[in-house]
Amino acid sequence: MNRYAIVLGGGSGTRMGAEHNKVLLPLRGVPCIVRAIAPFTALCNGVIVVARAQEVALMRHVIDRFGLHQAVLSIVAGGDDRQASVASGLAALPQHAEAVLIHDGARALVSEAVIRHVLASIDAYGSGVAAVPVTDTIKRADEEGRVLETLDRHMLSAMQTPQGFLVRDIRHAHAVAQADGYRATDDAALMEHAGLPVRLCQGDQENIKLTTGFDLRVAEAILAAREEAEE
Repeated sequence: MNRYAIVLGGGSGTRMGAEHNKVLLPLRGVPCIVRAIAPFTALCNGVIVVARAQEVALMRHVIDRFGLHQAVLSIVAGGDDRQASVASGLAALPQHAEAVLIHDGARALVSEAVIRHVLASIDAYGSGVAAVPVTDTIKRADEEGRVLETLDRHMLSAMQTPQGFLVRDIRHAHAVAQADGYRATDDAALMEHAGLPVRLCQGDQENIKLTTGFDLRVAEAILAAREEAEE
């Protein structure tokens, strides 16, 4: 099966207190977006990177500098939100693409093991979304902060990326959402909205999303521990 990755690199650095796009920030000397792309290069036929329109040239420079130019087939401008940006990535896929893994460039610690779990799930079930069990007690509350119920955390999972699907299915899900005026925060929700099945697979607690400065410090510590273990 021909499988490709779409890596979304259109984030901002606002909540991280950075002046620039957070995916371009260095993580132990290597830009986050480079760390996010690299694990896909050995497992997919190619990668599409989605960047902010004003950063396409800069993204190309970063990717070329770190030797990923052969794996990254194209860099395309994203849209006004994540959903529109993924649609741009889907439009850039080669015609023969059968499966696609959609990944947030801010998840710079993704491992080949997680990617393999997603690919195996696509092969077996037609979809695979990296997820981890929820460990905190989760309560639903009203707008005034009054608790309405305590949810059964054994039935809950926290979504990660990559999220993998058959190309025909995720394109159909985007088309349905566009027709219905539906906006979602991840691609699994688009599949659900279109009535298509979504299968969860094993993620990784280390596969964190870099949103705040604290996340960046945690990521630095995880990478340091990985490097020490390899010595």
